[in-house]
Amino acid sequence: MKPWRFAVLWLVLFVVATSTGVELLSYLSYLVLFVFVAMSILSRLTLEGLSVKRTLGQSYAHLGDTIELAYELTNDHALGKLWLEVFEKSNWPSPLPGRVLSIGGRKTRKWKVLAKAQRRGRFRLGPIVLRSGDPFGLFATEARVPSEALLLVYPRVVQLPFWTLPGSLLEGNVLTGQRSLQSTSMVMGIREYRPGDAMNRIHWPSSVRHRRLHVKEFELDRTADLWIYLDLDGHWHHGDGEDSTEERAVTVAASVVRKALDGHRNVGLVTNGNRAEVLHPDRGTKQFGKLMQYLAEVHAGGTRTLQETLVETLPRLRRGASCLLITPSLDRAWVRPASTLRETAIATQAVIVSPPFDLDERDRARRRAILGELAVAGVPAAHLAAGAPIEELFHESTAAIA
Repeated sequence: MKPWRFAVLWLVLFVVATSTGVELLSYLSYLVLFVFVAMSILSRLTLEGLSVKRTLGQSYAHLGDTIELAYELTNDHALGKLWLEVFEKSNWPSPLPGRVLSIGGRKTRKWKVLAKAQRRGRFRLGPIVLRSGDPFGLFATEARVPSEALLLVYPRVVQLPFWTLPGSLLEGNVLTGQRSLQSTSMVMGIREYRPGDAMNRIHWPSSVRHRRLHVKEFELDRTADLWIYLDLDGHWHHGDGEDSTEERAVTVAASVVRKALDGHRNVGLVTNGNRAEVLHPDRGTKQFGKLMQYLAEVHAGGTRTLQETLVETLPRLRRGASCLLITPSLDRAWVRPASTLRETAIATQAVIVSPPFDLDERDRARRRAILGELAVAGVPAAHLAAGAPIEELFHESTAAIA
């Protein structure tokens, strides 16, 4: 019952008792008034002495993982709480499960919540909301505990047993999978500072000029850099969820990043869509975290084509590097720049991702034409059909897949 309704009930009883002189109604009006005041005082005490904290089992997860959240509710007040509702505000894809419970005086309650990572992205958890009230439901009380936390959901990473790392071009034009022992301190470029960058890489003149921290990127050694081109042109991406071309393309990119970094390669990433984004090649766990954080939040959109991005970024690729093109595009215009990469001693591969629905005969013919042109240009290509396991990429020949 709402407090104003309770007040109206008391007022009616009081007026009737006064006008009729019935003693029972007078007693009843006093009782209603007493309950009203008592519940008002009791509701103010329901959240007194309560504290709650949440602990994350991990600060990041991959798509499909189960995340564990541990909660601990403590009541420092001598008065027990008959009922409490505890839940958490967040931008998680689905509401996090709450808990309704009671707790005695000077007691602690603990419980765990399991949440499945259903979507890539950066998610903020908190605040934690405590809600209670009096037994009659007249007065509701609520408190928000500012327990903020950040949780990153990375793309799914799968094994790619049939995809092989291109070799390194060393002196004498010999391709090898081993890293060159020669290194250089040549600066490749300057970009904005990102969390995790070493402080000794800060370029102070640029930082002062731009009024924000900038860091230098060095050419680490002569190992063949692997550049991953992830096509995010919104025109060619279709579908929703894990079956969409966007999600499958990102999964391929993340899986290649994992395998290449495990093979001690320098890995860089180029994306398009709204504009060309370039993450320069590097290696190690720091680079893995940097690329995964970027892939966690990237989405298809914009109209910048893969062809435009290839032409714009071609000068960044060193002779002897290698690149992997991941695209759902059936526009043959990007095949020519890809062939140019091959002609300039840059080992090039391509993965064509199909949408989660049947293509018409015209689109199938366009795909076959692209695969044929890539084969003529000497560019190994794989077709990731709708529903096909990503682990099988490059298992079959281009001719068989087409």
